[in-house]
Amino acid sequence: MGAAESDHATDPKVLERAVLGVGYIPDFLPEQVRFWFVPSREQPSSVYLEFVGEAHDNWESYYTSKGWAFVQHHQVAAEGPYHVAPSALRFEILEQGRFFAPKPTFRFGDESGEVPVVGLQKRRPLNPWKPNYIQALNFIKKYEWKGSFPQSVHYAVWEIEECGQVAGSTAWKNAERILLDQMSSALVEAIADIFFHRPEDYPLGSEVYLRVLAESGEEGFAKLLNLAEHPISRKRRTVAQTLGAVADARGTSSLLKLLEDEDPEVRTAALRALGRVGVDSASDPNGLVAEYLESEEVPKRVWAAQALYSGGDESYQKFFITLVKDEPRLLTDMGELGDVLAALKLLQAVPFLITRLKHEKPEFRADAAESFEKLTGVELDYRTLDSQDERRQAIKMCNRWWSDYKKSNRSGGKR
Repeated sequence: MGAAESDHATDPKVLERAVLGVGYIPDFLPEQVRFWFVPSREQPSSVYLEFVGEAHDNWESYYTSKGWAFVQHHQVAAEGPYHVAPSALRFEILEQGRFFAPKPTFRFGDESGEVPVVGLQKRRPLNPWKPNYIQALNFIKKYEWKGSFPQSVHYAVWEIEECGQVAGSTAWKNAERILLDQMSSALVEAIADIFFHRPEDYPLGSEVYLRVLAESGEEGFAKLLNLAEHPISRKRRTVAQTLGAVADARGTSSLLKLLEDEDPEVRTAALRALGRVGVDSASDPNGLVAEYLESEEVPKRVWAAQALYSGGDESYQKFFITLVKDEPRLLTDMGELGDVLAALKLLQAVPFLITRLKHEKPEFRADAAESFEKLTGVELDYRTLDSQDERRQAIKMCNRWWSDYKKSNRSGGKR
C-alpha cells in the first residue's frame, strides 16, 4: 500500500507536539509527514516516516531503503499513522561532524528521550530542481554576522536565500519556522540587519525576514516599523506589503507615513496595506486615505474604501456592490476586488457574481468564478463554464447556495 493510499485508508491520530532532528533543513513540510512507531506509540524503539500529498509525489529520495520498503508494504509491526498538530512539529538541526552525518531522531517533546528515525536519510538528498550555481547566495556567503548563533540559524538563512532564486522550492517555510524557534534579541537585530543590507534581486528573503520580525514579538515588530524608513524605495515597499499582510493596527502610523512617500509604488503598497489594516477618523485624522476616494484609478478608490470599511464605516458596502454589479471590467482589474470582497466577507455581492458567470466572455466568467470561491468557499472550476449546459448547471448550484445561505441567515444559523 502506497503512502497516499494508506493516509486515506486510516485516519491519522494527532500528536500534540514533536521534534524531528535532522542534519539539514528538509524540503518536505511538517503537514505532509505521518509517523509510525515500532512497536508502539507508548514504547517506541524506532520511528518510520511516511510522506503524503506533494511530499509523497516529490521526495521519495528522502527515504532510506528500509523506509521505502516500509511505506510500500508495511510489513514491520508498527502503530500509526500519526500526524502532528498544526505548527507543533519542530525541526531540530543536528550538529554535523567533519566526516559523519548524524542519524535522524524523533522526540515527543523537548524533555523526552530520542528515538532513531530509521526510515529517513542521514544526508539531504540532491534536489534536482536546484542549479549547481546559485547567484542569490553571493550575499550571505560574504555577510559578517553580528553575534554568535546556532548552526540552525545559519542553515535557515542560507536556505531562505537559496530558495528565493529557485521557483517551486518550499524548504524556506521550514527555515522560517526555525528562525522563529530560535528567536532572541540578538537574532532580531541580525535579521533586521540582513534585510537592511541584502540585495533585492530575489525578494523572497526580504519577505520572510520581515514576516519573522512581525511574528517575533514587540521587539521584532518595533524593528519592522523602523525599517519603514529604509533609504531604498524597494525595501520600503516590501515593508508596506508586510504590514498589510499581518494587518496589525500597530503599523497604521508607519503606513500613513509611507502613503506620502516620494515613490509612487511605495504609496500604492501603503494604500493597499491600509485597506487590510483599516483606518478611521482617529487613526487617520488628516484624511489621507479618504483623499484617494477621488482618485481616477479604480483600484485606489477600492483600497481606500476597503480601509474605511475595515475601520468601521460600513456605508462603503454600496460602493463595492455597485462596482460588481455595474462596472464593465474584470474584478482583478479593480484592485483585486474579489480578494477585497472575501476579506470583508461581503456576501451581499454573491447575486451579482452569479450574474457575471453568465457573461459572454470567458475571462469574465473565470474571474467571477474565482471571486465566488474566495467569498463563499464553494469550489467552482471556471473550466466548467465553457459550454452553455455546464454554465447552467454551475449557475444553478450557485443560486442554490445563495438560497440556502439566506434561509440559514433568516433562521439565525451559520454556514
